[in-house]
Amino acid sequence: MPIYSFNCKSCERNVDVFVRNRAKVSEAKCPACDSQDLRQLVARVARVRSANERLDEIDVSAELGALEGKDQGSFAKWARKMGDRFDGELGSDFSELADKADAGEDPVERFDAEHTLRYRIGKARDENNADSMDDYSI
Repeated sequence: MPIYSFNCKSCERNVDVFVRNRAKVSEAKCPACDSQDLRQLVARVARVRSANERLDEIDVSAELGALEGKDQGSFAKWARKMGDRFDGELGSDFSELADKADAGEDPVERFDAEHTLRYRIGKARDENNADSMDDYSI
């Protein structure tokens, strides 16, 4: 049974109303004030994207633009942000790289962050493709 979202013009609340039949949407009443002066709202729609589509949406240039400097501290800050946003997506260890940089280690990935990011995206894409091929094996 569908639930529709409305804006009540009488009490100005956004409300969800259970309607048994689409033809009876015009009979819906505001549960807060019993008014039938409702304006139906457009529901949000989510689109499921494949893992590769999500990887394709990573803007490498924009992500590299967030890297504020060449020093270890800037790299650690950037890597931590990348880890928060993409470790699940890339199956990578940006958070670990940030911890190493914060601890005074100098991760080799810091010297070519663009290569590191592009490599991790490519690796994740290859793993996704291999997983999807396994789904089709007999």
